[in-house]
Amino acid sequence: MTYWSQLINDLQDKKKGNMTQQEIADSVPCSQNYISDLKTGKKGKRVSHEIAKGLEALYKQKISPAA
Repeated sequence: MTYWSQLINDLQDKKKGNMTQQEIADSVPCSQNYISDLKTGKKGKRVSHEIAKGLEALYKQKISPAA
């Protein structure tokens, strides 16, 4: 599992972030298909700086707000 797929899994987990792929994509912003590809590992070796920072910020907001 890649770093990005773990972040997305945590954001989608009902006990953690409880978000859909579309909600994640809207927050980052990018397409839902791109989020799906990151989760499955089809993409992710070279993620744009903006998308990477968006995912990490969303993760910190939803999963670890104290961090």
